[in-house]
Amino acid sequence: MIHAVSDFRATFAQRRPRVAKAACAALAFLLWHPLTAQAWPWEWDETKPALRVTVGVDVFRVPGTAVASARYGGSWNAKISTWLHDAGVDPHAPKLLVGGGYVLTKWNWRLGAGLVWINDTNNNVNGTHWNFDGSIAYDLTDRVFVEYQHYSHGAILGISSNTSNGGWNLLSLGVIF
Repeated sequence: MIHAVSDFRATFAQRRPRVAKAACAALAFLLWHPLTAQAWPWEWDETKPALRVTVGVDVFRVPGTAVASARYGGSWNAKISTWLHDAGVDPHAPKLLVGGGYVLTKWNWRLGAGLVWINDTNNNVNGTHWNFDGSIAYDLTDRVFVEYQHYSHGAILGISSNTSNGGWNLLSLGVIF
């Protein structure tokens, strides 16, 4: 059994660069395709420009750590966040996150992908300043929504595998202005 796990790890380590390239290619396609003249066949991209403000808590690595975020824009957007409460980040939680990304909207659902810069690294959650941003949100009403956000640097893809990459996993409640 131990030998099989060791073989799997070795095989996965050899495939990491291919997995990373495939993931980057898929993300590049998702970001590039909406810029072309041809629309998506299923008519996504119903994202209206707005200011979306959320307050969320980490639900996995450091439960109870609270973060406030604001995102402005339509499909392309800019994001800024700050940590409100540190519930055990070693040595401490960051203070600032800035970034941008792209959001696809259909009905009440929003899927987002982007890149963020976090001002401080730590030992148990984010080991690098630059991180990927992934999110999924659901509009409860015209003005209120719930959202799950994940920030991590992609060690599973073979990027900076020697630094901590627990990632932030935030469950948030938000308001649209």
